[in-house]
Amino acid sequence: MSSVTETALTARWVAVTRACAQINQAAERVLSERHGLCASAFEIMDVMARADGWIRAGELSSRASRSQPQVSRLLAQMVGAGYAERKPCSSDRRGFDVRLTPSGRELFSRSVDTMEAVLQEVAESSPEVRDVMGLTVTRE
Repeated sequence: MSSVTETALTARWVAVTRACAQINQAAERVLSERHGLCASAFEIMDVMARADGWIRAGELSSRASRSQPQVSRLLAQMVGAGYAERKPCSSDRRGFDVRLTPSGRELFSRSVDTMEAVLQEVAESSPEVRDVMGLTVTRE
């Protein structure tokens, strides 16, 4: 690689990192205020909702951008709050399967609308976020 490419890649990585930080800060604040969720729990719920049924708990950390210990901790909280349920895995007794409960699906559905609003607001106010997400703002 040439140094120009390396510099361009580094600049792009910094832009992505800054845009993600802006989005995560806004998401953490609003998801917590409105739904009692952190961004990590939202992401894990998203993976479970897309699975549309039972999913191996171990698969959650590979599908989400979270570590296994973080996923385990958040799952325990979700199970305790009644948003998720778990059962022993039928194919591997060491693991367990999880899924969203009806109240978890309802909470996730409401939080998706909130997250869409957060993303829209951040994208409208931040050229960096728009650039990274490949968006253009249309004024009405």
